[in-house]
Amino acid sequence: MSAEELIPIGIDLGSLHARVAIGNVSHHNAPSKGTEDTRPLPNVISNAQGSRYTLALVGSDKISTDEDAGSSDDVRHIFGEAARRALARAKKPTISKDPSSLVRELVKSSSSIDGGDENKSSAAAAFFAHLADLACDASSSHPSKLRAVVSVTVDASPEEQASVVETIEAGVNEALKARSADQMKSKKKQKEEDAIVVGVITDPAAVCIAHGLTEIENSDAMDLVAVSPDTPSTNWMNALVVDWGASGLTATHMSRTSPNSSLLTVVKHATDASCSGTAIVNTLVSHCASMFERKNKVTGVLDSVKSHHRLEIACESAVRALSRAATTSVSIDGLYEGIDLNVPISRPRFDMMVSGLLKKAETLLQSFSEDSGKFDVVLLAGNVCDMPSAVNLIRTKLFPDASAGRGDVPADEAVAIGCARHAASILSCQTHSTAGGKSADKAIGPSTRKVKACPVNVGIAKSGDEENAVPLIEVGQALPANVTRSFNFNSGEEVVIVQMNGGAAKSSKVLGRVDKLPAAKSFEITMELSTTGKLSLSVNGGPASTL
Repeated sequence: MSAEELIPIGIDLGSLHARVAIGNVSHHNAPSKGTEDTRPLPNVISNAQGSRYTLALVGSDKISTDEDAGSSDDVRHIFGEAARRALARAKKPTISKDPSSLVRELVKSSSSIDGGDENKSSAAAAFFAHLADLACDASSSHPSKLRAVVSVTVDASPEEQASVVETIEAGVNEALKARSADQMKSKKKQKEEDAIVVGVITDPAAVCIAHGLTEIENSDAMDLVAVSPDTPSTNWMNALVVDWGASGLTATHMSRTSPNSSLLTVVKHATDASCSGTAIVNTLVSHCASMFERKNKVTGVLDSVKSHHRLEIACESAVRALSRAATTSVSIDGLYEGIDLNVPISRPRFDMMVSGLLKKAETLLQSFSEDSGKFDVVLLAGNVCDMPSAVNLIRTKLFPDASAGRGDVPADEAVAIGCARHAASILSCQTHSTAGGKSADKAIGPSTRKVKACPVNVGIAKSGDEENAVPLIEVGQALPANVTRSFNFNSGEEVVIVQMNGGAAKSSKVLGRVDKLPAAKSFEITMELSTTGKLSLSVNGGPASTL
């Protein structure tokens, strides 16, 4: 199966909601004009209710069937809001009090699967089968053509990452069996050999990819003058990713080794669960319940599981509405003892209610600005970052001079978009191409996946002494590669970039000359080679030049 026939998708498994985006390999191959990434974004698909997100909740429902004068009950999995309504009918605790049915918790509990966790693993796989069906319906494709990149938290353990991959694979296999049982009988072996998940990346890395921070093109001029402290760099070096979702506020300092590098590193990472999106919704729930009880002289509204469910859903909708409108109202017919609820909420009033949570968020983010200095780019992700008060806190008060990235990337969909773009990048590089009818990407990891490797040694040498060149990127090294090394040269010596075919000195080839070296005797050279063969260099962290 060729890369053009495969469908790249990105899966954002949030703590409360899941999103799926469909990428396009041809869009990824299209060149970006200038220094800004202007390529079309992947499409975030909608579910049957028209929402671009699905509540990551799994429940069960019984179906009564008649079989030859007898009756039996079949149990099926239900998802999203249907599962939440089933919880309310069964008078079970709300998801904010008991999140054990949320998919992320199911995956975590099955990371070391034993007999007691088989039901949880099956429920999580059924949810991913549901997402696969949505992706297939939106792309008019077969589940066997899906190739997914999924995001995980920065602190996710290897066992949790492996559990996510296994659960998604199991879910897509369920979708395969449901869609083409006859075809699966004849092609079962081939389908089992094809890996669906082609990559696992962290949430902040996905946000950076969504905004095109790894795709910026640089100048082709071979001017490697070291940047002085007074000369600002035109390319980003430090980015802050603020992921503010249902489970908490997570801030991550991302950096790269040179202005032309596409490799990202995590410098600092911190999370505060006390100012989560769930805490913001619960604040509004408590306010509405208090107003209702005071007006109608009743008590125990939140003690009723059904009333709590209904009020929680209405307050979630109100918080989203206040992100777009100045006023809204929380209205529920017959909330408690047949009494209706109608509480008007204005944005200033809401901001005052959550001011304590915003203050906690400000304290966390200020620690990053104090420890890390100035950020070139500040990117937002998560539902809470749609709130105007949260955006003003980050953009206006804390980081007014930082770039905001692409303006057409919605904060709540940034992770899914970044995963889909990364999936399209993998497919465009054909890192999962098949050979001899068998897939080369059976498992995640460089030891089993077919990746591009450097065919030659590329190094640095003094002019006229190419035979003693020092290799920076060696033959067989996986691409993309980024290497930084210190060199000592006498003042006035000419330095050249050398290609050593197979490492043999007699077949060395001079690729270019490094001009305008700094006066210092010792300096650092950073060399990067992309999967497309683009070679870039920088001196002492200065502007990168491309061969």
